[in-house]
Parts: sequence; structure tokens; C-alpha cells
Amino acid sequence: MSIQRFGKWDFRAVDSASAARALARLRSQGAPAEPERAAAVVLLREAPLRVFLLRHAAKEPFGLPSIGPAETLQVRERWSHLDVDHYENAMNGPRGAQYGFPGGRHKPDDPDVAMTGMRSVEEETGAMVALQRAWARWVTPEYEPVRFDTWIYVATLAEGFQPRIRVREPEYATWIGPEQAVCQYGGQMSIPEATTLAELARFSTVGEVFAAAEQRDMSPILPRVAVTGEEARLVLPGEEGYPTDALAST
Repeated sequence: MSIQRFGKWDFRAVDSASAARALARLRSQGAPAEPERAAAVVLLREAPLRVFLLRHAAKEPFGLPSIGPAETLQVRERWSHLDVDHYENAMNGPRGAQYGFPGGRHKPDDPDVAMTGMRSVEEETGAMVALQRAWARWVTPEYEPVRFDTWIYVATLAEGFQPRIRVREPEYATWIGPEQAVCQYGGQMSIPEATTLAELARFSTVGEVFAAAEQRDMSPILPRVAVTGEEARLVLPGEEGYPTDALAST
């Protein structure tokens, strides 16, 4: 369902001290925060297949990958980077670059979460979406104080539109191959972005991506931390060792 490693990046390694703090926070608050609906959109073009990648000056997510045992990165206790201003105002700590896709939280005026994605593309890039298909649905882990139920869509641009940066955030944007994107910037992505790019790297055309989207399982993917001795890793539903609840492994 999701990648373990891609190139030099280990997308499941979690700093054990950060994991302990996160799980302790969940235990003290008593119940997980209710996730808000959100959407992210992977804009596609060809040939060859390219995705539109953004760089936000946002807090780095909980679960950033590590290069290896000898070069483990200090994991930050942030997992979702949606709604940058909210995190800037609500959380303390250093800012760091985060790569991902256009997107944001659902607003009351949005008729559905699919429209949330289309609106976000227009607001962030000035472009209009032509065709859009659901690709995956990720839910922020229970230990995060702010959570999102995020639908990831693949989409093409309406004829005559080219995306550009329209708002203060993001700070950089580029068209790039999916495999190159995750290999080059994987250390600044969370599992949803990295997994989506690794999956798209298997396809050569937009048509192939859209055909695959029709067969996708859209069940929500909720990562949890599995703690074994001194090691902590993110585990996904259906995988061996997936905790029965967020605190089951402690």
C-alpha cells in the first residue's frame, strides 16, 4: 500500500523520543482530535509524465524519513503540512521547506471535498482543473493535535492554463518526474506525498494514471506508530504489526 524505502529515504523510521512524546500527548488528551476534511491535487502533464510540485516554507511533518541508521534525522512532531498559516500561528518551532501539492482544508462553501481540491488549485496556481480523479485518502495520525482526512486527487489542467505561484505560500514550484521528485526531495515529504509519487512513477501517460485511478481502493489510510523495544516505525492498515489502536504498542 505504501513505500517503506525509496532510494536513500526510509519513510517509516520514527525517532523513538518523538514517538514517546506523541503517544504520551494522546494518552493525556484522552481522545484523538476529530479530523477535518481536506484535499490535495496532483497536477499531471506529459510527455513524459510530469507532476506539479510545490515547496512550502512550512513546519516539517512528523515522520520525516531518515537516510539510514547512522544518519537518522531528528523527527519533528508534525505530520500534516496543510494550512501553513494555522501551524505558524498555533505551534512553536523552526520552519523548514516541505514539498507537496496544491491543497487545503474544506470550506463551508465547497459543495464537496473534490471541489475543495479544484478551488485550492485555482487559489494557489491560478489554473483551472479539467479532469480529476480520486487517488488516495490519508488520515493524520491520532496523536496530532490538528488532524485532516485528506483526499488526494490526480488531475489535468484545462486547456490554455499554466500553473504559477499566486499567493505568499508556496515559495517555489516546478514540473518534475514523479520518481525524480521523490528521490530528490523525499526527505522533505510525508508519507502521503512520497507514496503518491512512488506510485505514479510506475506510469508513463496521464491516460494510464486515470485508468488506474478508477480501480483504486479509497478506504482511509490511518498510520500508527508501532514501538518494538527501542525502535519506532509508522505502520499502515493491513500491514503486519499494525496496532489495534493508537496506544496498543506502548
